[in-house]
Amino acid sequence: MNREPYIEQIHQYLSGELDAAARKSFEEALEKDEALKEAFLFEQQLLGALEQSFDQRAREDISQVHQQLRAEGFFSASRGKAGKLSVLRVAAAAAALAALCAGIWWFALRPQPFEPQVAFQQHFRPEEEQAGRIIEGLTSVGFAPEMNPTDSLREALVLYRKEDYPAAFLALSYFLDNHPQNDTAQFFLALTEMSLSNFDSAARLLSGFSNPGNPEMEKEARWYLALCFLQSEGRREDARKLLETLAEDEAFGQQMQARELLGRLPPKD
Repeated sequence: MNREPYIEQIHQYLSGELDAAARKSFEEALEKDEALKEAFLFEQQLLGALEQSFDQRAREDISQVHQQLRAEGFFSASRGKAGKLSVLRVAAAAAALAALCAGIWWFALRPQPFEPQVAFQQHFRPEEEQAGRIIEGLTSVGFAPEMNPTDSLREALVLYRKEDYPAAFLALSYFLDNHPQNDTAQFFLALTEMSLSNFDSAARLLSGFSNPGNPEMEKEARWYLALCFLQSEGRREDARKLLETLAEDEAFGQQMQARELLGRLPPKD
């Protein structure tokens, strides 16, 4: 399959360069275009493997081969008889370099150990766009920036959207103490905890999350709960169960990502 037409857009998506509209359009295309989906999965696996594989040791090995070739005159041999390299020596040096490169590529393309933190960085999205819509909704029904601290959900979400996570944590926690049934505050407090790498606290919030009036938010809560569980070896199977359910849910907006992540999990013991 020719992946060339898709590579630039795939790389922009994986590196987070696309804006919210372009990201949504790309994800919708992933669901419909099998060729794009195949190219995406291949590039994601390849880039993840290369990132882990080309470490200091690989660079040192390449440097050693480079020094060996230089010492044997491979790069600066004169045209004179005395300075010529024999065909055999050139072939041997080239073969050594080819073998090294082949070994590195084999290591890069073989299945890599599952890295929970890498998975989190690839799949966690702070839902800032959703927070913005909620902020607008709160304003439209009469809430104002001057409202008292007890009803400060809007201001807490503004702090969250600004990525001031410590302040957002305090504001959302205070609001939730006074409004313990507010699912929006609970959801974004969990995402705040995840942004601060407090995965156990986030998991506790998401485990009890319920919003019958917004089934998509409930599914998102399960998705983020799975990402939290993946950070703890003792909860990997709990994460697997959640991902299996989401991967089969055609109505879930991140079904493709759930399938991809499920496929990268190590087999059950």
